[in-house]
Amino acid sequence: MVTCSPSCRSAGGIAAAGHRVRLATHEEFRPLVEKAGLEFYPLAGDPRELMDYMIRTGGSVVPTHLDHIVEDVPRKRALIGEILESTWRACTEPDPGRPNAPSFTADGIIANPPSYGHFHCAEALSIPLHMIFTMPWTSTAAYPHPLARLDQSGDRPMLNWLSYGVVDMLMWVGVADVVNACRATTLGLPPMDVDDGTGLLDDNEVPFTYLFPESLVPRPADWDPHIDVASFVFWDQAEGYEPPPALRDFLAAGDPPIYVGFGSCVVEDAEGLMRTLFEAFDKAKVRGVVSEGWAKLGGAAPPPGVHLVGDTPHDWLFPRCRAVCHHGGAGTTAAGLRAGLPSVVVPFFGDQFFWGRMLADAGASPEPIPIGELTSERLAEAFAACVRPEMQTRSAALGARVCAEDGVDLVLASLYRHLPLSAMVCAQDPGHLALVYCEDCRMQLCRPCYEAAHAGHVAHPYRYIEWGARTPDNVTDDVRALVTDAAAALREGLGKILPIMAPRRHGVVFGDDEAPGDEAADEPVRRRDRRHGRAVT
Repeated sequence: MVTCSPSCRSAGGIAAAGHRVRLATHEEFRPLVEKAGLEFYPLAGDPRELMDYMIRTGGSVVPTHLDHIVEDVPRKRALIGEILESTWRACTEPDPGRPNAPSFTADGIIANPPSYGHFHCAEALSIPLHMIFTMPWTSTAAYPHPLARLDQSGDRPMLNWLSYGVVDMLMWVGVADVVNACRATTLGLPPMDVDDGTGLLDDNEVPFTYLFPESLVPRPADWDPHIDVASFVFWDQAEGYEPPPALRDFLAAGDPPIYVGFGSCVVEDAEGLMRTLFEAFDKAKVRGVVSEGWAKLGGAAPPPGVHLVGDTPHDWLFPRCRAVCHHGGAGTTAAGLRAGLPSVVVPFFGDQFFWGRMLADAGASPEPIPIGELTSERLAEAFAACVRPEMQTRSAALGARVCAEDGVDLVLASLYRHLPLSAMVCAQDPGHLALVYCEDCRMQLCRPCYEAAHAGHVAHPYRYIEWGARTPDNVTDDVRALVTDAAAALREGLGKILPIMAPRRHGVVFGDDEAPGDEAADEPVRRRDRRHGRAVT
């Protein structure tokens, strides 16, 4: 199962390798997912409402305005509870939108980090979990957490590294009670305290695959081996696309235009933004194509030399442009580089500032212009910089390097590298998953093999992954423990910090040579820490 923003290309590659794949996301994306030949499951929530909230708060992890705290926060907390519940159903139930849909139980979960339910559903099902994401979410001194709202250009290695733990802690503290309610009532799991919930993915060494190329974002030297960097994953949509005659005529009537589109970002003053764009085109003396997007930029009549478009495949349109101006989303950033074009990044929130910084540092973009600082003068200057030969040349060279790697192949290789296959498959028929452990034969078996040759033996359900417990064993853990204990103390109104070294949670793989516990307890006698290869009790 994939619980992430629509990533049909990655999911399609996994399905092409012979796996059954379900992509769980918001109902609005059902046509897109099913058109790609993939199974779908609807998650709760309206993505436009979520995006509107992110834009209005500037992507802040902690709301700072009274109206956000009073009006938005209660609704968002309730929505997170709904998303958690729907994520569990996505792992275990048929698609409610398709009559007679086949049953479904996930054997593994691929997710993006902020989707909340991933770890808890994996723990309840005792199945592997793998993160795939388009922006850094793993602690590093190389750059700050994209949601920390720190200057991406500064050289502050310690502050960068600490920012990940702070963001993680703030996100967990805000939803801990909601998550724990779901764990107790829906998943049948014990609650997590602040120390357990903060750093959940790091502490458990959940494998990560990042969808960006090292030619643009070098892999930080302080990332551990369970963190992989793949490349951009491109989804081809141009095949079979027929552009409207008006668009084809516009492109043929003059120089290649500069594309402007802000994707799924919403704006409060669409008319004002359109005026700024039109003035910038005029001042820079360039032609433009403006995409309506979720910002609804199609309301005003364009001047000569500017054409308005609806949803148009980037892989068809961008090669016919001379530069792209966008919000800095990972997908549009990748599409612009794929076409070998310079970008003007106008970030709204979150990782968009990160991508604006990366492109500028690579020489494929002028300095980013945050949406709150956008003027026609600054935008015209950025347009002029993009059409200069030196930036065009650097962008084309970077694009060629980006296109040299197939991100889907790298994603598949990463998934297989971190999957504990030896612990998952039947000992007698490796083509099937093991579901039963035969105590008499000390063997993990699929159901048919057990029924054929082991019926009557002492056996119990087999769990090949246990997201269990471990103790802190490095400086990172100790520092995080102090930070999270401080947060817990503040929440309780204590006057001082009382460090508590609580056990850490960690993924555990059961190998063929490990003995599970007695049938009544349904617990293993020995558990193996995956990272250190030692038995723990």
